[in-house]
Amino acid sequence: MGRLHQRTLFSAACLLALAASAWAQAGKADQEIKHPWHGDFKDDYKDPKTKALVMHYRMRVPDKLPEQKTLGLIVCFHGMNGNEDHVTGFAMEAAKRCGFVDQYVITGGKSKGPGWATNDDKDLLAWIAWIQSTYPIDPRRVHIIGMSNGGWMVKRFGWEHQDLFASVSPYCGGGVDFSGMPKGQKAPPNQGPMSPAETKTEWYFVHGDADEQVGVDASRRACEQLKQKGYRYVYREIAGADHGGILKYPDVSEDNLRFIHALRHKEIPLSKDEKAAVTSLAGKARNEKAEGMAPVVAEASRIGGLPGGKVIGNALDSSDPKVKESAAATAESTLYGREMVLEMVKLLKDKSEEVKAAGFKGLATFSNWRYEEAQATLIRLARTKSAPADDRVSAIQGLGKTVKLMLLGNFEDKLILWSLVLLLDDDDAKVREAAFEPLKKGVKDTFGYAPDLPTSERKISVGKWKSWTQTKAGPLEGTANK
Repeated sequence: MGRLHQRTLFSAACLLALAASAWAQAGKADQEIKHPWHGDFKDDYKDPKTKALVMHYRMRVPDKLPEQKTLGLIVCFHGMNGNEDHVTGFAMEAAKRCGFVDQYVITGGKSKGPGWATNDDKDLLAWIAWIQSTYPIDPRRVHIIGMSNGGWMVKRFGWEHQDLFASVSPYCGGGVDFSGMPKGQKAPPNQGPMSPAETKTEWYFVHGDADEQVGVDASRRACEQLKQKGYRYVYREIAGADHGGILKYPDVSEDNLRFIHALRHKEIPLSKDEKAAVTSLAGKARNEKAEGMAPVVAEASRIGGLPGGKVIGNALDSSDPKVKESAAATAESTLYGREMVLEMVKLLKDKSEEVKAAGFKGLATFSNWRYEEAQATLIRLARTKSAPADDRVSAIQGLGKTVKLMLLGNFEDKLILWSLVLLLDDDDAKVREAAFEPLKKGVKDTFGYAPDLPTSERKISVGKWKSWTQTKAGPLEGTANK
């Protein structure tokens, strides 16, 4: 007999009941697995009534399960001729490197055929519902990620079931038409507080431009369609990467997992108990002293989204800089929506240098995940010659964080790249050094540039940088590039 996976809190009677309904591994009666509560394991989910196979899967569950529904769920979809290990192991390893793997149930199923198809939908919905009823999953923290055929699947399945998923991450997925709306749904306004950017599922695309199996245009077209509809998305295009090569960039996979970790579903409401907790936390955030704020902001960050942002917003109104600093620091790992971006902007004028620093770091995170207000603020401050040099450098460092993965091949947010290149010729040496730092790390040919070059030589090099930028990102409109 195989190992018996059990919860330590279950009584012997409960264990006997579980054993009576144990699920056998397919074709391995002599290695029967009882209900697998935690660890990294494989099993079958069968229909409770008919006992028919619904999904063969691999799953990793934290050894210690919380009493409340606080775990996130990441469901992984393999490519053509793949299995439950493909993508699932990839997501597990990325979450481990990020340090929060034990805050998630991470699982991947096996399609009926060699690849995913629409006839898998019914079983997928039943399987995901079973996971959520079996483990303490926060319904606001459910995400899907897939590659190749699985990337196509999560695009289509995620688009049709936005009510379930906080984020969708397609890697080199085939084409899906987002020009219309899922059946029975009306198109929301593409701008404003009720736009998809503020109310709907968010997207994280990865594709290589040398992919010969699934052309890169599939992801480019999907992003353009989502953009036209007002959805928020991140797109990492990797120059020179082929179909499988995109998995060899740990910076991208870790950024994707952090993006997932930061998001909460925008339409699923809090439970009754959570609503009461938020009300209590919001009150504490107004009055709690600095030494008692750690659990308050930690819980607000866990709740995340607009509800968590309400608590953090109250803490940012505190007169105690330590309270404000601890609250602002959560924006490096949690997304609360557009209003919190505006709050971070306000912090840049705070009297406390520590609070300002936290504000800059929060804006860098928002900028990296393409919040326009964050990008615009950092660009404006970085290029304002009358601003304090230290503030300009902090803003440039935020742009540097943003441009790091852009330099792999997607120059969609071209004002960020242009701003850094223009600052290579700034009068302030510190500014030039800060602007050059991310560029020299991400671009092979630096055109002989050095921040301390004599003015005439520097301008020649900067001219080459401008030509390169125009080739990669297109021209900068207006006279700002002169």
